[in-house]
Amino acid sequence: MVVLAVLRLPFRLISRLCAWWLRIDLKTAELLRRHDRGALPPPQQYDVRQEPSNSTPRHQATMNGGVPAGPHASHVADQDENASSSNRQTPGHLVYDKYASQRQGWCDSIRDQTYAWNFNAFELYSRTHGNPLVTITVTLLETYELLDGWFLDRAKVVNYLLRVEQEYNPNSYHNNTHAADVTQTAAVILESFKKQVKEISKLEYFSIIIASAVHDLGHLGVNNDFLINSRHPRATMYNDKSVNENFHIARAFAIARESPDLDIFSGFSVDDQKQIRKLMIETVLSTDMAVHFDLLNRFTSQVDAKPDLSEWTDRTLLYQMLVHLADIANPSRPFHLARGWAERVIEEFCDQGDREAAIGLPVSAMCNRTAINMPRAQLGFINIFLKPTLTCFERAAPDFVKMALEHLELTIREWSALDRAGLVLPPHLMPKPAQQQDEASDQGQPQQ
Repeated sequence: MVVLAVLRLPFRLISRLCAWWLRIDLKTAELLRRHDRGALPPPQQYDVRQEPSNSTPRHQATMNGGVPAGPHASHVADQDENASSSNRQTPGHLVYDKYASQRQGWCDSIRDQTYAWNFNAFELYSRTHGNPLVTITVTLLETYELLDGWFLDRAKVVNYLLRVEQEYNPNSYHNNTHAADVTQTAAVILESFKKQVKEISKLEYFSIIIASAVHDLGHLGVNNDFLINSRHPRATMYNDKSVNENFHIARAFAIARESPDLDIFSGFSVDDQKQIRKLMIETVLSTDMAVHFDLLNRFTSQVDAKPDLSEWTDRTLLYQMLVHLADIANPSRPFHLARGWAERVIEEFCDQGDREAAIGLPVSAMCNRTAINMPRAQLGFINIFLKPTLTCFERAAPDFVKMALEHLELTIREWSALDRAGLVLPPHLMPKPAQQQDEASDQGQPQQ
C-alpha cells in the first residue's frame, strides 16, 4: 500500500499541474475576449433574487454564490488567484494583492490623465488586468496627498479598494470599469470648480473620491424597479426606497468594519468620521435617478439664493450634484468612449428585459430589445437628463460644463447620423427571430 501511494504521488502532481495550466489558459482566453468590450455580464443562468447565504463570506459569495461558476463568473482573469488567497497566508477577509509590485507603475503611467476628459477606463481595465478602480483611486488619493502623512494608512486603503473592486459584479455596465470612470470624472469636476469654491478640504476630497469609487458596489445589473417587482431581499431590506443605492453605501461601510485591516476610517476622529459618513451617504443616495429632478430643483434654488459658492457653509447639496453628474456624464466623453458606454448600458437594459420576461414580469419599455433604439435612447437621455444637469451645474463648474457641452454637441450629431442611417442596436444585441415572433404574438400582430 505504501509503495502504491508513493507511485501515485507523481501522477497526482502531474494531474494537478495539467489542471492548473488548463484553467489558466481558459481564463486567459476569456479575458482577451472581454478586452474588446470591457467586463461582460455573466450568462443569465441564475435568479437575481438569490442572495448569498449568511454563512458565506460576502467577498467569496460574490464570486461563487451570486453568479454561477464558469468562465464568466469573475470580472478579472485572476479571480481564482484572489479566491485562493489563503494559500498565500493572506487572511480570509483580504484579497491577495497579486499586482502589488506593478501598481505604482500603473499609477505613474496614468498620472497625466488624472484630469483628462479623454481618459479611457476600458483601456485601463485591460492594462491593469481588471483592476482599474484600485489604480485610479490610489492615483487620485496620491495626487491629493492623502495617502502618506495624512490620516490614511496606505496598506488599509489598498486592502479596502481590492475588496471593493472584487465585489463589483461583471455586469455589462454597472461594473468596476464604470466605477473607475465615475471616480475619474468626479476628480475632473472637482478640479474645475476649485475657482468657484476657493477651498476644498482634504476631508471633502477623500469623501467624494471614495463615494464615487463605491457608488455602485455590488450592483446586480438591474434597476430598483426590478428589485422591487421581483421581491428581491434587498428591496425588503430597504423598504423599496433607493434599493440599489442604499445597498451600495451600506456595503461600503460594512466592508470597512469587517476588520482593522480594512478600516480606512480608523485614523480619523469621531467627528471627522461622522462628517465623512454623512457626505458619502448623501452623495451615493443622490445617484438614484428617481431623485434627479428634485435634486436639480433644489440646487437651482440654492444657487439662485446664494450665487457665491464659497459662502455655502454646508456643501452637501453641491457634492450631491457633483457625484450625480459624474455618474451620468459619460455620454459627454469623446464619442468613441461615449458610444462604448452606450452599448454597454443598452446591453444591460436588454439583459434586464430578458430576466423580466423569464420570471413573468412585464418587460420594461427601456429594456425591451425588440423595441429599443440605441441612438434615440441616447438622444433622449442626453436631452432629458444630461444636458439640463450640465446647464444647471454651469455656475459651479463653468470650465467643465463648457468642455462637456462641446463634446455633447458632437455626440448628438453622431447619434442623429446613426439614427438616420438606420442603426437600431449593435448586431450582438439584436433580438433573435424567436423573440421577435413572441413580441409580435403578444401585440396581436401576424407573425412573418
